Amino acid sequence: MRAAFACAALVLASVPGLRAQDAADQGAFIVRLGTDTVAIERFWRAGSVVLGRCLTRAPRTTLREYRVVLDATGNVTGFTLRRARPWVASDTAAAWNREPHGALAAALPAIGGNCWGMFELATRRLIQAGSPAVALLTLAPGDPDAVDTVPVTRVGSDSATIEVIVNLPYRVALDAAGRVRGAHWAGDWSVERLSELDFDAVTAAFADRSLGPLSPADSVSGAVGRATVSVRYARPAARGRAVFGGIVPWGQVWRTGANEASIFTTSADLRIAGKRVPAGKYSLWTIPAPGGWTLILNRNTGQWGTDYDPQYDFVRVPMRAESLPAPVERFTITIEPRGRRAALRLDWETTRAWIELETR
Repeated sequence: MRAAFACAALVLASVPGLRAQDAADQGAFIVRLGTDTVAIERFWRAGSVVLGRCLTRAPRTTLREYRVVLDATGNVTGFTLRRARPWVASDTAAAWNREPHGALAAALPAIGGNCWGMFELATRRLIQAGSPAVALLTLAPGDPDAVDTVPVTRVGSDSATIEVIVNLPYRVALDAAGRVRGAHWAGDWSVERLSELDFDAVTAAFADRSLGPLSPADSVSGAVGRATVSVRYARPAARGRAVFGGIVPWGQVWRTGANEASIFTTSADLRIAGKRVPAGKYSLWTIPAPGGWTLILNRNTGQWGTDYDPQYDFVRVPMRAESLPAPVERFTITIEPRGRRAALRLDWETTRAWIELETR
């Protein structure tokens, strides 16, 4: 994720006399990945002050409480943030108080953790300015030199995009004033605006129910004759979603996991479907298809999982696909040794794709 989503730290300060029913503007968001609730947020705006509380559940449950002070033009002149685990007394805090100056006058603070209050300030600014796009600058509260740019672009009378990750924008539905009604990203993340949210009750329910890493890193290794073969990858979960033909489209190159590109390493030369694969390290990709998959080993390594470049493909070979008797919730790669050979298996949902590896 961009630095805009980096964890920052914070303090919620009360505004004298402010009550939810007196607030000029208020709202709540729920952020989901599939069927799992990843974050909830409640915020109020009264005049020049915005107050918010955001609870996030990955990798562990964290409460962020923030206070933003705006000037007459909507620029931020003060910001405080408190971050803590809901049931732990200790916390961390950071404050940012400054006068607007230069290009940073319109910058908004980065809250992180899938909290949407600051993005709504950006979309309202977009609509009020009547501009086709704005370059949202975000500053980390603890590091005023850490500046990130997030493009916010109007794509219709009631929608915009927010490009938190390069080339993977959120599509955001807006009302006439630029308030966020909802958002979707990459087909499986969703943001929904709620008219009411009992924040304290939901926080109590989620306090000890962290989701952990959404796609934890893992590795597997096995012997193929005299070679040791390993795969380093991240393991997304289905979370109630249709996987193949859904969040993993048919006929398109897939990172074969999540986050960074998966890495395939062999200590000695192999043969895969009759193709020679020299000892070394490769990124591993696949093309799932209903009638059979394709395995790709690519010479580039270390890239993000959406940065696939076919010009560096070393081999493309067919894989077999079959149905599993029971669904697998979290994507799993297995290397099963078979003497001089081994089976590389990819299991998720009710599908297994596999191919034989052998030493020369």
